[in-house]
This record gives sequence, structure tokens and C-alpha cells, in this order.
Amino acid sequence: MRKLISLLVLSFLSIGILLAQNEPKYMEGAVPLIDGKVTFATEMNTGTMSKAVIYETLLKWANDRYQITDKFKARILFKDAEEGTIAIHGDEYIVFSSTALALDRTRINYQLFFFCEEGKCKINMTRIRYHYQEERDGGEKYNAEDWITDEFCLNKTKTKLYPISGKFRRKTIDLKDQLFKEIQSILGNKMIDLGLQAAPTTPESRVKVITTQPKEEVVPAMEIQPTAVKVPAAQPTVQQPEPVKDTPQPSNDEALIAQAVRMTITAGNDEQFEISKECWGGFGELFGKKVSFCLIDTQKTMGNMLMSQSDNYKISFYSANNSQPVVVIECKKLMTQNINGEEAQKMSPSCVAGKSYNMYVGEILK
Repeated sequence: MRKLISLLVLSFLSIGILLAQNEPKYMEGAVPLIDGKVTFATEMNTGTMSKAVIYETLLKWANDRYQITDKFKARILFKDAEEGTIAIHGDEYIVFSSTALALDRTRINYQLFFFCEEGKCKINMTRIRYHYQEERDGGEKYNAEDWITDEFCLNKTKTKLYPISGKFRRKTIDLKDQLFKEIQSILGNKMIDLGLQAAPTTPESRVKVITTQPKEEVVPAMEIQPTAVKVPAAQPTVQQPEPVKDTPQPSNDEALIAQAVRMTITAGNDEQFEISKECWGGFGELFGKKVSFCLIDTQKTMGNMLMSQSDNYKISFYSANNSQPVVVIECKKLMTQNINGEEAQKMSPSCVAGKSYNMYVGEILK
């Protein structure tokens, strides 16, 4: 009889776990792709709450929740009160199972964007990455796009999650739900404090998922002040480089660059952004390596964000009425240093004296 009861209990537990794993919120369509990136998006209405109050409320929450520690590098990437925009780098663990003998977890990195407006706030969670079992010989790394989407996570009939990638999908959705609920609660409590109409308590199953999104809202071309990039203490201070004559570029490259009218940088997962010619700092030599110098205004959000996360990048120059670059420089990032406008003008006269720039130094690969 005791064995029969035990078997029944185990059966009910197994059924419960299976039902939980195959809940509709984890199944087909639960992980949306926007512009090729896994992006969870929602919009929260806040009645008559002003854009400034929404911004300050969310900024305080972000400062409290996302802080750099010895173990994690979570932080606010940039903020702009006038635009009402905040970008956050999330870095934390999600735990699959924990017992006295074993701990199954993964580190998850993601970016959280707030776009505050009068009476509402749009929220995106995107750029999701995993570092699984990092304690074991460096572990394994996955991108959400290649790991938790319908294509890689569901069986052919779309009725069941695969065991391994499925647990990442479930816990990622759970984390998204937790974050969105925290944000909704924070905004709702603020409305109550101000005596405004309470925020609507939207059931999770009815959270609005944005399936289309203007590209300017995914951060390109946003004029947002990022956190200044600092050179680690161990890095030597970069002195004003002198141009060198024997760069690995063909002799006519500098002439073609001087005549170019457009300049783009490709970094990250082949993401390209256009920047002005003032960003070109020229060729030089550093640490015995032939290098290029690129100067990006610290208020150019997209460029600085992608460059800070990339080890390699390409600089492309275009002549007038030409869709193909006339010069392409492939670089490996060596270091980054924040410089003022006066220092930047020594490298590129087009730079503005009153501005602040991040100087990216890249070893020329070809």
C-alpha cells in the first residue's frame, strides 16, 4: 500500500511538472523576434503621470537593482532625462535546480530599455546571452536567437519543449515576467503615492507584446548620454599619437578616406551604424602595433554601446553616390579612453571642443 501511494505521488508530480513545462506561455510564439533579435516588449500606461516622474521612478529602481559587484557587471549603460530613455545591462544567475549535492544554473546577460513618455512607458528586454556552467572549463555560451526560439526549442509539432534548451526558455520567460511585474508594481505604487488613478493590473497572459517596432526605438540614432568608458588602471595613458608613414594600408587609402562622404562601423553581430567623418582619428602606432583611431561622441548611444561590447569591428568609408565602401579597415579593439573635445580636435579638426569623446584604438588586422 505504501509503495502504491508513493507511485501515485510520483505520478502526480510528474504530470504537474509536465503541465508546467508545457504551459501556453512557454509554447509557440512565446519568444518573439524583432529585427532578428529575441525581444520581449510591453507598454505600460500610467494615467496622467508625467514623463519626468516615470523616468525618475524607473531610474531609482534601476539604480537599486543593477549594481556592479565582484561577481556581476550589472549596471546602467546610459540615461537621458530629456529623452526619457534608460538602458540597462543585466547580469545575474537563473537557477534551474538546486539541491544539497548539485546546483544547475546559468549566467544570463541581457539589456533592458525604457522609453518614457507622458502617461506611458515602453519596455524592451533584448540582447539575451547565456554562459552555462561557467565554473567547468569555461562553460558553454549561447545566444537567445540560436537557443530559445521556436525553431530551436520546440518539437516539429510545436507541442513540446526540448529538455535542455527548454529549461533556458522557461526560466528566461519567468525572468521577463518577474521584471515586468516589478516595474508595473513600482509604477503602480508611485501612482498611488501621487494620488493618481491606480495602474491597471494586467494579467500576465494579456501583457501586450509588440510585434513591430520602429527602428529608431531599438536605440539606433538616440542621443543618450552613456556611462563614460574608463580605461582600467593597468592600462597606460594614451598620448596623442603621431601618424605613421608605413601603415599597412595601400598608399591611396588615406586619399580615398579624405574624399569619403560617409563612414560606418560594423560591430557586434554584424550590426552597422553610421557616424560622421569627425569620428575618424587616423592611423598610428601603439604598443608596437599599427592601429586606427576612432572617436565617437559620448552622446552617440548606439555606437558606444556596440563598440563597448565588441572585440572586433570594421570601419567602412563611402564615396559620394556609392553604395559600396571604397575602403574597409578590419580592427581588433585594443583599448578605449575617454578624451575631451580639445584633445579630439588634435586628431580630427571636425570634433567639437565642448564635447566629450570615447577614443577606440584598434589593431589593424587588414
